[in-house]
Amino acid sequence: MRSTTPFHKVWLLTVFLLTLALSPVVYAADDGAAAAAQVVQNMTNQVLQILQQHEGKPVTPALKKEVADAIVPHIDFQTMSAYVMASYWRQMNAAQQKEFTKLFEELLIKTYSNALNQYHGQTVKVQGSQQISQNPPVAQVNMTIQQAQGKDIPIIYALIRSNKQWRIYNIYVDGVSLILNYRQSFGNTASERGIPGLLRELRSKVAEAGNEAHGG
Repeated sequence: MRSTTPFHKVWLLTVFLLTLALSPVVYAADDGAAAAAQVVQNMTNQVLQILQQHEGKPVTPALKKEVADAIVPHIDFQTMSAYVMASYWRQMNAAQQKEFTKLFEELLIKTYSNALNQYHGQTVKVQGSQQISQNPPVAQVNMTIQQAQGKDIPIIYALIRSNKQWRIYNIYVDGVSLILNYRQSFGNTASERGIPGLLRELRSKVAEAGNEAHGG
């Protein structure tokens, strides 16, 4: 799974930068798109408040947890996991699906926490939102990471609505899909080692990411 590491850093930094998006969201006329964009904006405001309270202080495990707690409820890990595993998802039994979802969530959260140390003055421009599907209800929020050096990075957040709630289930960084990136990595492991082997390796990755987070 090492091939996903550079993408992880950009994606995780992007999630963090999302919390610093101060530009107003340009809503589409569609109510679904506006609601999805409002979820993003509300999350932004909540995390920004947390960061302002800790301004000038070291990035501690407590701060990482507080920021993660504000973001995690807005991510649909179940849908993300099913899309990541694709055909392999149907080969898993219910217990394996549950364990994979839990491990995948932990991996993203623990790796993400280190992204708080990677912010170096980048800014975010939110460019708008639109609903792209009715069944299932899917919307996207578009933005750009603006860097002092290097090219700007286009970002698309995909959100899906279930149980009357919009949540993020995919992100495209400069045209590269988080889901497809992980699908290739996890699919290769599942093909070579089977589902039990994939879960063993994922457990190892979660432990490794946890050690890195505690050291950050």
